[in-house]
Amino acid sequence: MEYFSTHLQTMLLVFTLALVFEIIDASLGQGYGTLGSPVFILLGFDSKVVVPAILISQAIGGLAGAFFHHKLKNADFGHWQSEDIKKVYVIVSCGIVGVVAASFLGIKISKHVLSLYIGSMVLIIGILALSGLTWQFSWRKLILIGAISAFNKGLSGGGYGPLVAGGQTIIGVNSKAAVAITDFAEAPICLAGFLTWLLFGGELNMVLVLPMCLGAGIAPMIGAWITYKIPTHKFRSLLGSVLLVLGLLCLAKVINP
Repeated sequence: MEYFSTHLQTMLLVFTLALVFEIIDASLGQGYGTLGSPVFILLGFDSKVVVPAILISQAIGGLAGAFFHHKLKNADFGHWQSEDIKKVYVIVSCGIVGVVAASFLGIKISKHVLSLYIGSMVLIIGILALSGLTWQFSWRKLILIGAISAFNKGLSGGGYGPLVAGGQTIIGVNSKAAVAITDFAEAPICLAGFLTWLLFGGELNMVLVLPMCLGAGIAPMIGAWITYKIPTHKFRSLLGSVLLVLGLLCLAKVINP
């Protein structure tokens, strides 16, 4: 009975965190994996269990997010040749290769190195978010960023949205459409990464996977509404601060377990 109670409490905590992280992700186009990976590692879950759980739950969240963003007219996914759908094609096509290669690598490298990479990546993204850095952008650069972002996703479960959503905004894509496009593109990319992890020996922990999928599946209806109602740029400083703290905490745990 005590064993069941402990797992139930853990699953409720995981569900709540997944719900909150996916609300942030669905409203900003970033944050689920980037926040979730270090947090679940800090809670004591193995990094090689966290990453596939992040990937499959975000595939579900991404599809749900695309549906609600389209319903609220944050983006137009109603026709296979719409401008927003074309951007999804470009991001997904360059991202699949990156996420599969990185997922294969993530299974092979040591848990210590993987946790160190996750902490460092989160810290760097937090610093960049707070810096307000902007740069000139092109479709060629978007393809490169899509591939690099997907590599991060497959390797660590995070780091995809901050680059793709931010990059689209920089080249002039409407910020709300950029969030919706990122959500949609993440679904097939995350699924490819998840299947690669499973194929090459990745581990599934249902105490983590089930509540994460449930939380990530419910949250987009709230996140898409937030995108519809509130300018997303207001969240940049807050998200950057959270990422900075999480990156430092994750690195501290790796250095001093």
